[in-house]
Amino acid sequence: MQVKQKVYEFYKGTVERVTAPRTVSAFLEKGVLSVPEFILAGDNLVAKCPTWSWEAGDPSKRKSYLPANKQFLVTRNVPCLRRAISVEEEYDAAGAEVVLDEDGEGWLATHGVQ
Repeated sequence: MQVKQKVYEFYKGTVERVTAPRTVSAFLEKGVLSVPEFILAGDNLVAKCPTWSWEAGDPSKRKSYLPANKQFLVTRNVPCLRRAISVEEEYDAAGAEVVLDEDGEGWLATHGVQ
């Protein structure tokens, strides 16, 4: 698996060195964003959805055509309906305090909504 990944990274790096970043929109034709479109779309996503944020990432891996603080988008703390329902069912079944995580971080539901 590691050899396959290294070959892919070499291929990807070569393609990135040979081709310039897209500056003209090709979204309707090919479904790809230009750099300005990517930044604008990311800004809109971050503004409208609080779980999304821009990240700077590792300085050695930054792309020069993107702003240093907008190298990629990440989403965190996204509510999961299935997990929320599971916690609610556990609480209702136990009728008492319920540990909300299995990682041992200590989150505890101390009361339920009646």
